Amino acid sequence: MSTAAAAKKVLVVDDAGPVIILCVNVLQSLGYLVKGANRGEAALDMIRSEHFDLMLLDYKMPGMNGFQVFTEARALRPDMAFLLATAHATPEIIQEARQMGFSSILLKPFSSAELRAAVEKALAEKV
Repeated sequence: MSTAAAAKKVLVVDDAGPVIILCVNVLQSLGYLVKGANRGEAALDMIRSEHFDLMLLDYKMPGMNGFQVFTEARALRPDMAFLLATAHATPEIIQEARQMGFSSILLKPFSSAELRAAVEKALAEKV
């Protein structure tokens, strides 16, 4: 467990419970403090009351999609890093995510190594 990771808090937002569980397990094993939310609205409520260093957002969710959550979350927490996770990676979605300011795009299904690399890169860019 790295001491840098130990101090970092990550919020995983995905409507698929297994994805949240996988991300929580992988990131906790690396020393991150991790919480999950299964809806964008719940994630926004969480960041209003708690500090997170990074938000990993699913693109396609019921209610608010990942871009809508990103826009509101960025306004609330401009210092937070953001990753987009999607199984719907059209060139337009990837281009829009980059233009919006997402640090990285994880294509589902992603491996533990890809998750780790994306999180480390996003947090390093925010230092």
